[in-house]
Amino acid sequence: MKLHRSQILQMSLLAFLFGTGVAGFFGPAQSRILFFSALILAIVLATTFWKVRLLWLFAGILLAFAFGVWNWHNFTPASDSGNIAFYNGSKIVEWQGVVTEEPDVREGKVNLTISAKKIVQPKHMEISGKVLVTLSRFPEYRYGDLLAIRGKLEAPGSDEDFSYRDYLAKDRIYSLSGYPKIEKLGSDQANFIKSKLLELKAAFVEKLSLVLPEPQNAFLAGLLVGAKRAIPKYLSDAFKTAGVSHIVAISGFNISIITRILGSMLQRKLGPRFSSAVVVLVVLGFVIITGAQASVVRAAVMGVLAVLALNLGRSGFAGNVLLATAALMVLFSPLVLVFDVGFQLSFLATAGLVFLSEGMERILRFVPEWLELRASLASTLSAQIFVLPLLIYNFDQLSLVSPLVNMLVLPAIPLTMLLGFISGVAGLLWLPLSYLSAWITWALLSYQLWIIQSMAGWPFAAVGVRNFPLSWAGIYYVLLAVLMFVFYIRGREKKIADFRNFSE
Repeated sequence: MKLHRSQILQMSLLAFLFGTGVAGFFGPAQSRILFFSALILAIVLATTFWKVRLLWLFAGILLAFAFGVWNWHNFTPASDSGNIAFYNGSKIVEWQGVVTEEPDVREGKVNLTISAKKIVQPKHMEISGKVLVTLSRFPEYRYGDLLAIRGKLEAPGSDEDFSYRDYLAKDRIYSLSGYPKIEKLGSDQANFIKSKLLELKAAFVEKLSLVLPEPQNAFLAGLLVGAKRAIPKYLSDAFKTAGVSHIVAISGFNISIITRILGSMLQRKLGPRFSSAVVVLVVLGFVIITGAQASVVRAAVMGVLAVLALNLGRSGFAGNVLLATAALMVLFSPLVLVFDVGFQLSFLATAGLVFLSEGMERILRFVPEWLELRASLASTLSAQIFVLPLLIYNFDQLSLVSPLVNMLVLPAIPLTMLLGFISGVAGLLWLPLSYLSAWITWALLSYQLWIIQSMAGWPFAAVGVRNFPLSWAGIYYVLLAVLMFVFYIRGREKKIADFRNFSE
């Protein structure tokens, strides 16, 4: 069987990602065994059977796998005295740093990500590295503030169920500091553009709160800027039960589905190329209004890839671009592959849309196209088929009403977000301008909340799945890969048969 170069690239990229992921579940000793075993076997195959092209291909895949294993364990924190993590466990450390991420405000406390600049005690010197600092809610600190900090530094812990150390390491944070003494030394010390974007985001959210009541305002803030903290617990529980938590989590899952539906709506009137350009501009505006956070940028890249592939009809090319993009992200930050649920949702949901949604639309041809119901249901099912084990593993339950809820809710999401965005921007210019669009937005939000809460209250809307084995998820994805391969072969055979019938 002769493979195309694009298929060889796909297998190599998958091997790299698989090697990185596998290394995440092994210690350094086992990973070294994996690395050298794959490397030696690849060299033996390449030198002994150099005339057999298939074995050469296998050797290349083994090398990509070995590189993935190496990449995981090569990503380690600096341990020299020039990194703040060197002082973890010291009695008292005095240092200075800048708040380099938007403050994570929670009930009764706030978490600040602070990039260290200088250490004062135990010795005076320039320093680098990030620290997650936990403080009380007041006084408030902002992005770009320069702070003098005095307190203890600790390394994040880990246990058999969860490694907080690795979860923070994906963002290059290797130190914690709980309730130290803080003195503000200055402000506007971080990236100027990002600072202005975060100020714009705060003003935007504030204007929305003036024209929308709760819980509609909290729901819209979750949709537009991912502000999930403001959503009441009873409502977030209903989202979880109904299987729609993804729409208020900024990941490629919601961006991909929403852009797919929006792209389908626009494509009928504007054509594939112009509609794709509009969707890209919409996603760019979404990134700007959320403050251009790294997780949002990753999700936006995945979402844009999906809609471009489906609107331009280049799913095979998009598969390679998707894998290459994921591999590039993992190359520079390998821990996101195992410890960043948002990245995992982004990648798998986008893969589902790229490889499955077109076939799913053909299967669902009995569903009417009115208000993009067919595209909505096909997109939702395709994405959820790919992310199902991940959702069960992370949220410990399976929503049985999720397909129906998503079909009824998702078609209204793009219009809701568009009108909500218009309301916020109009409010920034002059508050009365936003009243008309805010009323329509409120009606759409109320409809969606009614659907979600009503169906979440159904008997057996969701079933609990505790301690979902990771091995089951692996088996699921192997079977899914086999099924996708069978569909691919049958599709190719059908195209060949159709071509021959046309030629005759």
